This record gives sequence, structure tokens and C-alpha cells, in this order.
Amino acid sequence: MSAKLLSQNEIDQLMTRYSGSEDEPEGSEKFSGSIEKSSAAIKHPSKEVVNYDFKHPKLVSKEQMRSLRTMHEMLARNLSVALTNSLRTIVDVQLNAIDQVVYSEFVQSIASPSSLYLFTVEELGGEAVLELDPRFCIFAVERQTGGQTKEMAFRREMTIIEQKIMGRIMDRLYSELMDSWEPFMEVNIKEHSYESNPENIQIISAVEPAIVVFYQIKVYDSVATLNICYPYALLEEALANTLKYAHKSRKDDLPPEQRTAYTEHVKNINTPVRAVLGSTKITIEQLVQLDEGDAITLDQRTDDPIEVKVNNRTKMLGYPGQHRNHKAIKIYDILAEDEDAAQTDSRDSENTESQNPEQETATPDAATGQMPESESTQNNPEQTEERKARRSKAAKRRAARKNKLKEENLQEEES
Repeated sequence: MSAKLLSQNEIDQLMTRYSGSEDEPEGSEKFSGSIEKSSAAIKHPSKEVVNYDFKHPKLVSKEQMRSLRTMHEMLARNLSVALTNSLRTIVDVQLNAIDQVVYSEFVQSIASPSSLYLFTVEELGGEAVLELDPRFCIFAVERQTGGQTKEMAFRREMTIIEQKIMGRIMDRLYSELMDSWEPFMEVNIKEHSYESNPENIQIISAVEPAIVVFYQIKVYDSVATLNICYPYALLEEALANTLKYAHKSRKDDLPPEQRTAYTEHVKNINTPVRAVLGSTKITIEQLVQLDEGDAITLDQRTDDPIEVKVNNRTKMLGYPGQHRNHKAIKIYDILAEDEDAAQTDSRDSENTESQNPEQETATPDAATGQMPESESTQNNPEQTEERKARRSKAAKRRAARKNKLKEENLQEEES
């Protein structure tokens, strides 16, 4: 049975009947007005309304949550290294999420038996809970006692001896947790206890909010969980002050003890130091013709100071001599930064001239009769003038110091 197509007149009649123009002609204006309003609403949609959950209020801002994530990502990396060293196998700790929940929901999500550790944070004035998968605890105890197990299959409550063995790993975990807090604020964890029944860890009211950090521990093909629950009342002051302005509260300068340790470590590093008596350039033909007893003339006068290089950079000037039957250099001048740069520039220019012999054979311009400038000089005349000024300044300083040293030597001889 084929469908019948409507004509244009039939379509217009249906539209007018639907709008009520035949029975209520005055209502057509109302209908057209409603259409205009609906079209305007489509063009300019109102803001989306989201239901507010009073049981889960958003108490932590995005900036504070970002600081918490940065802190606990650092903890995940440090725990991976610490557990790998302690258990003698590769342990991967990853941060899954940080969420705000009601404390009763966190307690109800814990399976029994479990491994729960309550620890006190003195600076924050309260307690927090760390939940570990009991399968990982049994696995860690076996690895600590010399076992070679590769599976986390046993889920049971730990004995008193196993709790003491697991306490070593927990001490390391608390240490890493304090280190992760250190860039933001100083935190000390001293008192902690073990509990296997979730019903016995009512540290705050069941309806109070808490912030839970969810970790995943992967060993071989097994996966375990590690969760840290901070009551919001515990972190409220830290969130309001320290973590809110975490980027301002971080100290760029090192503590005095750490700076002293770094300084002492740097002092013990060996660095090459050599005194250059002079230098010269000869051809390969001259080098081949040298015989025993021949002398090579250097470009260094005997009364001029020689360069003392530290890690191939000229840092000092001195005179060769002898001290206690050993060859020695008497330092009389330590070059400043600008003089060191001038020495480096002159050495670079000499290397450039030696590497580009075409510049030595440049011919003067036929029109002006002057030597053509190099490409680098034409492109950067200011840089060239600056280098010349630095070289002349350093040369004047060296000449003044040389004259002063000669006067001092003369005075010593006269005396």
C-alpha cells in the first residue's frame, strides 16, 4: 500500500489548525510570540543548572588540589625507589586520584581484615589514616625475611612478629611522606599504631569530610592498593595558608646545613690547572726538520707573566719559579670576569684566524685601497667594538699591574 503525498494546501491547513488560527484567531499572536521567545531561548541558552550535593561540598579549590597532586606524585616516585630497594624487586607506585569524600564512605569501603596505620601529625594537630592492602603486607614481610615469592595472594591479619617486620617499611614510608611535605611545610610524624578492624579507626565524626589519596602498587603481575585519608579539619589550615600559595612559600635558597655540605663536596672535586709558558706556530716542514738540541722560539717574553688556566680558561697570571726544589708558579693577579672574557675572545679570534687562512691573503679593494672587513664584522660592528674595548681595557690593567710589580721588585732590591 503506497503512502499518499500531501499537497501544499493540505499542509497549510494542518499547520493553521495546529496553531489554532481557525478557531482562535486572536491566539495566533500569542503563539507567534511564544515561538519568538523559544527561538530566542535557543539562540541565547541559559546557564546550566547543576544540583549541589550538600553531603559532598567542594571545600578544596583547583589550585589547592593541584598542590596536593604535585606533593603526592613526588611521594609516589620516592616510594617506588624506597620499596624497590627494600623488597629487592621492582615496585611501581602510581597516583590514581585525589578525591573528597565523607569519612563514613571511606571506612565502609575498607575490607576486613585490612592493614590500617594511624599516625599523628604534630604541626597539623590531628591524626590521619594510611590503608595498605594486607596482601602487599604479607608479600613485603616474606621478602624482608629472605623469601623469593612473586605473588600477592594471601589476605589475612598480620601476627605481632609480622607487624614488627612491617614496621621497618612503614618507618621508611613515613620518612618519604615527610619529605614530600617538606617543600610546602615542615611535618613530623612520630606516633603511629596498627589496626586491622576498620570499625576501630573513628578518628573523626562519620559525616565530616575527608580527602583521600588513592595509590596503586604494582609488583610483577599483582596489583595492590595504598590509600591515605586526611580529615579535612586536619588540612584546613594548611590548605588555607601553605598549599594555597605553594608557589610563593617554596624556598629557592638551600638550608645552611645543606649549602655547607654542597660547598665541602665541591671543594673536593679535582679540576685541571696548568701554566702556559708560551706558545708558537710552526709548519709541518719545520716540525719534521727538528733535531735534538734545537730551540723553539715562543711568543712569550721572560719578564711577562704567564697564563694559568683552570679547566682550559685563563683565570690567573703568575711568574715561574722554584719552591722547595719543586717547579712552581707565583700567582700575582687573579683575572676578573671581563678580563677572562677578553682572554677567551682573543683566543677565539686566534683560532678563527688559524682555521680561516683565506683572511690572511685578502687583497685590498681596488677603489678604496682598504682591506675588506670580515663578514662577522660587517654584520655585528657593535659586538666587534665591544670586544676591542674589553681587550684594550684588560691590556691596560695587565700593563698597570706589571709596572706595579716591577716597582715592587726594584724597591725590594734597593732595600
